[in-house]
Order: sequence, then C-alpha cells, then structure tokens
Amino acid sequence: MTFKDLLKERLLHDLGFEFYVKAGAPKKTFQIISKDSGIVCGTIFIATIVKLVDEQFFLEEAIPSLPVAIKIHKSDGDVLKPKDIIATLFGNAEVILKAERTILNIISQLSGIATYTQKQIKKLSSLPVVLIDTRKGDPLFRPEYKYAVSVGGGRNHRSGFFDGIIIKDNDIAAYGGIKKAIDKYAKTVKSLTKIEIEVQTLSQLNEVLKDGRVDVILLDNMPPHMLKKAVSQIRASKKPYLIEASGIAEYGLAEIAKTGVDLISTSSLFRRAQPLDISLQAV
Repeated sequence: MTFKDLLKERLLHDLGFEFYVKAGAPKKTFQIISKDSGIVCGTIFIATIVKLVDEQFFLEEAIPSLPVAIKIHKSDGDVLKPKDIIATLFGNAEVILKAERTILNIISQLSGIATYTQKQIKKLSSLPVVLIDTRKGDPLFRPEYKYAVSVGGGRNHRSGFFDGIIIKDNDIAAYGGIKKAIDKYAKTVKSLTKIEIEVQTLSQLNEVLKDGRVDVILLDNMPPHMLKKAVSQIRASKKPYLIEASGIAEYGLAEIAKTGVDLISTSSLFRRAQPLDISLQAV
C-alpha cells in the first residue's frame, strides 16, 4: 500500500464513502498557520490530498474544477514559530475545505513527532550514539510516522516483519533456545540481511557470543550498570557487533548512551510526541 492509498483511505473515512464535491463553489484563498513552535513535517502530502479530493470525489457529470494552487512557505524540516504561514492554497473552496481536516491532522501529528525526535537527539548531541524508532504502533500510519522521525533527525529501524530479522524472546522460547532460534532464521536469511537477536541477561549474551552467527545484539530492559558489563563483553569479542539498547523508558537517554551502545531504540518517538497546533484560515 502506497502513501497515496493511505491518504485516500483517510479521506474516505473522513468524508464518507459516498461523498462528492459539488461544482460551482467559490474560489478562495486559505493559509495553513502554525500556533506552536517546532519542526514542520507533512507538507509533502498537501498536494496529493487536495488532488485526491479534486479528482476522486467530483460528481462524474460535474465540470472538473481547476487545480488548486498551492504554495509551500515552510518545507518539511523547517523551524516553526507561532503565526508562521506553512502554506497558502487558492482555488475551489469546497475542495480545500473537504481536504482541510486530513491535511491538518497529518501535519499536526507528523510535526509533533519530528519536533519531539529533534529534542531527544539534542540531548545526545555530544555522544556517539544513534537514536532510532521501532515498529510498534499502527502499521497503517507507521510509514508516515517513520518519515517524521527521519525529518526530526532520527533513524528508522525495520519498517515491518518483512524487512529485517530480529530474534525476540518469544522466538527463543518458541524454538527451544537461542541456538535453535538462530538455526531457524539462519537457514532462511537473504543475502546481505543482518540477523539481530534480543538478550535480557548476561548468560544469554554469553551464549550468543559463543554462537557468533548474529550481526546485531539487542540488549533489552537492562539497567545502565548491566549495559556497561554487556557492552564490555561484546567489545572484547573478535566480531564487530552492532549494539542496540531498548526498553530504556525509566532511564535518561544520555545515561544509556554513556554505556557505550551504538543504537538506542525507543517507541517514545511516536508515543510521547504531542501534535502541534496547526490551523487553516481563510484570507
């Protein structure tokens, strides 16, 4: 499913599956305005949303409207402050008003995620660690949310079950232990695809290091003092593993980063971000 398909689904659920735009609406100018400070994200979807309303929801017998003119004043990644004009739209008022809520919801949500992500990254600016998201959350919105994380300066973890291998605790339990779980995935791994495994104890870590077949080690729900021990053991091995820390909600990001891990993954980039206040106003 493409971004365009997802945007159309949002419009269908907002406008109704039998909704149609009527011809003959007046032409009007509207501005999308920020009421908050932050990082803007989602402006790349404005034109597609407007076009979908214009093309998909006009009555077949109606005369198609002229395309709505759109001028973007603040591109994704730009800094926002209150009263900043994000975009100006001119054209069929009904098309713009029917696209309004979908546009504002997306810009508000994604700008909130981008803003929150950038704030967290600033806390780590002096430390050699990369902040990444997770695949937690509704998969229908995940591509948009991951895009917002990248606009805010973060990195994306795998997008779904299909594009990466992570052997989790339940995999280990289901297949009868660490070695058997690695056996299962190692047989089917595609060329150049890395295998990651989650460990929660130092004894599990020792077993993984003895096996030596994975590429990335995820240290899950370990307190900082245990993380330091785990990182030390991994670095002492002959293989250059990539080390990820997760399940760190109760600790500060900087505290976790100082343990020496390469990556910190957190679902908070989606879950704790507050939407920015964005509005549409007629001029």
